[in-house]
Amino acid sequence: MQELEGKVAAITGGASGIGRALAESFAAQGMLLALADVEPGPLAETVRDFEARGVPTIGVECDVADADQVRAFAAATFERFDTAHIVVNNAGVGGGNGPAWEISEAGWEWTISVNLMGVVHGIQAFVPRLVEQRSGHVINTASLAGLSGAPMMAPYVATKHAVVGLSESLHLDFAMAGLDIGVSVLCPAFIRTRIAESGRNWPSRLGESPLPAEGSPGTEFIKGLVAGGMEPADYVAKVLDAVRTNRFIVLSDDAHATSIQHRHDAAVSGGHPTGPRL
Repeated sequence: MQELEGKVAAITGGASGIGRALAESFAAQGMLLALADVEPGPLAETVRDFEARGVPTIGVECDVADADQVRAFAAATFERFDTAHIVVNNAGVGGGNGPAWEISEAGWEWTISVNLMGVVHGIQAFVPRLVEQRSGHVINTASLAGLSGAPMMAPYVATKHAVVGLSESLHLDFAMAGLDIGVSVLCPAFIRTRIAESGRNWPSRLGESPLPAEGSPGTEFIKGLVAGGMEPADYVAKVLDAVRTNRFIVLSDDAHATSIQHRHDAAVSGGHPTGPRL
């Protein structure tokens, strides 16, 4: 998709991190914005900021784990802008940390409902409109952890692998149907976002949060890794290029391709996984 001016971008998790950075980048290209986020305060502030700069923007409070709320976001987008051209299924959470056998069922349920089903709900709500107009681009946020396993974060790794596979199938579905609709899957390493603090949005429907308390060694370790990561704005420059060139996997560093190669070499030889190589 070369020409972006005047087109509509719908972004979940649009009030912070990669989602907010993508909104900034798309707005700079003259796009109109439909933003969804589970946090009403940051969402309202983000919408006010864009509107103050003359960017037509709507904001919809939305928990992507809830299919009805995602459908409501799509309906609000279509009501305001008639359609969407770029759909970004970006909202995600870090999930439970620890050995896979110790993570609670609630921790698994929350991570799957947001990281995987949130993408499914976005596809179901928006893609039929893209199919109808026979054009558009879908961006799904996965992770480098969707291409290579990592210890102590099994729910996150599992869901991000699923998002990569789902994105591959979506691309093949479009190709089989003869549709010129692009798909990109974002597979960055650590980006300076609030992913390490995603427990702040733990849903009360799942009872008391089993996630490590703020300030715990595990939480602080992850925060340190995130703090040393790439700025979101630097990464989304690669995403914008991927939209224009119809590139599928978007890494944050081309050198991370070695992680993919090592994993596939191990699979062919029957060897054991070693985790991502950064």
